[in-house]
Amino acid sequence: MKKLIKVFSQILLLLVFIPSIKFTHAIVNYKLTSVMMDSTGNLSLWVGKRQASIDIYTDWCDNSLDSFFDLEMNSVWNRSMIPFITWEITLCNHTNADDPGITIRINNNSYDPYINKFGDRMKNWLAGPDGIYGTNDDRRAFVRLGHEMNGNWYSWSKGSIPNNFVLAWRHTYNILLNKGINATRLQWVWSVASRDYGQYTAEDYWVGENYTDWIGINVFNAGSSTNESKWEWPNEILNNMIGRFNKLSSTKPISMNAYATVGVRTGNTTDVQSKNEWLRQMCDYINNNNIKMASYYNVDQPTQDNMVFGGTHGDVIWNNYKGYSAYRNCLQTNDWIEPNMSNPRLITDKQFAGIFSSSSDIYILKNQDTLK
Repeated sequence: MKKLIKVFSQILLLLVFIPSIKFTHAIVNYKLTSVMMDSTGNLSLWVGKRQASIDIYTDWCDNSLDSFFDLEMNSVWNRSMIPFITWEITLCNHTNADDPGITIRINNNSYDPYINKFGDRMKNWLAGPDGIYGTNDDRRAFVRLGHEMNGNWYSWSKGSIPNNFVLAWRHTYNILLNKGINATRLQWVWSVASRDYGQYTAEDYWVGENYTDWIGINVFNAGSSTNESKWEWPNEILNNMIGRFNKLSSTKPISMNAYATVGVRTGNTTDVQSKNEWLRQMCDYINNNNIKMASYYNVDQPTQDNMVFGGTHGDVIWNNYKGYSAYRNCLQTNDWIEPNMSNPRLITDKQFAGIFSSSSDIYILKNQDTLK
């Protein structure tokens, strides 16, 4: 009886103090790490995080298939990262502006032999070393077909109308789908320029909910590097298009497939402080707008100092490489998802599909001594 009274007293004491326990609700935006150009692995070492994916490019040329799958794709996967393929609709020995009207010819089945070869090679590569698709050693890849189609500079936007692009995308998508390649191994990314150029809008090129897994965007702040450009902060570049994305689809995860900023804010002298501030603001933007994958375009152009690591400027030095601390600082939080080396496909199916909780409810007892 005394034991029962003691237990009952403890329960009453607990009920009395429960209202005084405080909880915190932490909002966390989980997303995948990604970068363009980290061939040595030094950027990942500097950041202290392995990238979940690495951007690589290929064209529509039979002669490229061997080197692309046997060398480039394998090189990325062997470093325990997922290939993020930008599949430019560009023919052999051509630039990506040399084939106006190519989407019309795709819809006329002119390139079905190539698409089928690419699909067969893709399925074989995804099948892993045992060559059997659907087993434990299978691999993963992202594919971004005909990016920035709402621009006016690529062949897949020139000499045609948006519906030609939409039908060409669906035609290509269906050929690969009919080979049995599913979304647990290959994720499709529909990716636009941050602004519309010419007479058509991004919405005109929308391929539909059933034909893509991700929605993506390229983001570049060119600053004063050209006569036509000016310095723009991330929200100035992104707010309009991100708002339009949310109207296009309420279910597709959003990715930044290439984002970068120059260092020249005015004139032609690099402003390291302004570039660091731009990178800091972009980090906040990614977190606050539920961006699920963000890939920095770590490549300099002749008049554009885009690089955040290994370039000619920066505010920190690591092993003789210059870097921008704001980029590294952004990736120090635990909400950036790295490859899991114990997972044969590196990340989970949900993470691959951009389906990870945008919030984590973390309840922390503030007055733990009350219950001691």
